[in-house]
Amino acid sequence: MAELVKLENKRQDLEELNVQVVPICIGTLEDIVKAKNKTKSSFQFVSDPSGLFSDKIGMVHVKGNPFDGSNITRIGKVLVNSQGTFLWSHFTENSRVRLSSSVLLKTIKSTIEKS
Repeated sequence: MAELVKLENKRQDLEELNVQVVPICIGTLEDIVKAKNKTKSSFQFVSDPSGLFSDKIGMVHVKGNPFDGSNITRIGKVLVNSQGTFLWSHFTENSRVRLSSSVLLKTIKSTIEKS
């Protein structure tokens, strides 16, 4: 959640790159509303309650919830162009080690310039 707050602070930079941030949640609509309210985010959240989309892009950590063994989404970033082509992705293996927003912006800019 803290990452979304940091990305909100980089919103101007993202807009200059013509990049939209779309947080994806495999939870319910109620879960999304809670997350959106908690982060005070202006990003448009997307619900993937079946996990099909998240699974297709490699975000599902099967039985990753340490409390009940349910599937959870890994923390990740995916850069997709306007034609729907995946340009870049990064998924964390450890939720405590994350890509900083400044490194993310540099990577996005570099990837866009190469494509």
